[in-house]
Amino acid sequence: MLAVIMMLSGNILKVFLASSVVLNMILIVALGSMLNRIGLLTEKIAEYEAKWAEEPWTPPEGPGYLPPGTVATRWSRHMVLVYIDARSYSDPDFMWSPERFRWLVAYVDENGRTVDFLFDGFLIIGYVWKEGRSLLPLRNKSPAIKKDWEEFLELQLSIGVKNLNDAVKAAAEELGVSGYKAKLVLSIPYPDKRQHNFGVVNGRMLDLAKLDDRVEAVEWFIDKALNLWSTYVANGSASNLELIGFYWLHEQVETGDEDVIRELSGDLHERGYLLFWIPWFMAPGVQNWRDIGFDVVTMQPNYAFRDCGLDQFEKTAETCYKLGMGVEMELPLYKRNPRVSDWKESFNAYMAAGVKYRFMRGAMLTYYYGNAFVTMATTPDLREHYDKIYWFVKGTYPNPPPI
Repeated sequence: MLAVIMMLSGNILKVFLASSVVLNMILIVALGSMLNRIGLLTEKIAEYEAKWAEEPWTPPEGPGYLPPGTVATRWSRHMVLVYIDARSYSDPDFMWSPERFRWLVAYVDENGRTVDFLFDGFLIIGYVWKEGRSLLPLRNKSPAIKKDWEEFLELQLSIGVKNLNDAVKAAAEELGVSGYKAKLVLSIPYPDKRQHNFGVVNGRMLDLAKLDDRVEAVEWFIDKALNLWSTYVANGSASNLELIGFYWLHEQVETGDEDVIRELSGDLHERGYLLFWIPWFMAPGVQNWRDIGFDVVTMQPNYAFRDCGLDQFEKTAETCYKLGMGVEMELPLYKRNPRVSDWKESFNAYMAAGVKYRFMRGAMLTYYYGNAFVTMATTPDLREHYDKIYWFVKGTYPNPPPI
């Protein structure tokens, strides 16, 4: 009986093994077919992207892009965003030193040699704050208070201005350029209407639900910023920087914001400064940005973050060209667009769009964001992307500039 059972078990095992072999073969064939299809799809996508990049573009009627390097931008051409906020107390990617700023102030080659200047403008920006509060009107965060605004301002100068100035000074000396100054823009926290107990300014508690109190809050901030800036200038901590303006932090114009922005803009103009803004794609306020009071606007294409195709760049280019705006280059180390395989594909698409739609050379550009660019520069596997940014800034992409 035992022998019979063993014989039957052996036959069952053989059948099982044979079935497994057949099943594995079926899976291998199916997998091969799927990989082949993926390969063909990848080839088709690459072919489409190459064709897209080569197709000529005819600009629409309009004033053209906001031109770089003119009095309208205080001679700035390429302005990089540098994030400094509550994360700067603990996250190394948000901490700054002259050594980290060096990679943005200058193009540093693989041998550590300072070769050329890189970005000529620096926008210090941030929105994350302590104790669950935010400098932007985020739904899941509480609005910032006066104390937060003060600490954020001090952080912009102590971590940002001082270290940036040292980096610019060192790069200018290495390159043998005397009197060089980088352009600087500081950020204004958003006067959130949800904050009814902002803090005491000029002897009274401000309620930011009220227009007059919102205006008073931002003007108080500008006064404080310029007073602090003057101390940095006086002690030599800003010797190689030129403060050219302030940035409106919120990326869309909310109901009730226009009056605040107009008052702020008028105040800044009287003091000789510009008001900068970087809205998301077609955000409220884009169509009439000049009338609202903004001076320098670069619109985000949002290709890296939305479910959209390459035609998003054409829409961006045409809108910016018609409305006289510049363009934001969004080059993070991540992507959210489900149509894009990874951040590198998104990165290359922005670069190609800059050439195709002529904003690489023809428009005022801001760049998101410097924290990631330092990572690219200092990580061997990512180094080529730092190089490409330099080529783009010099206007020679996809080729390196003559050195």
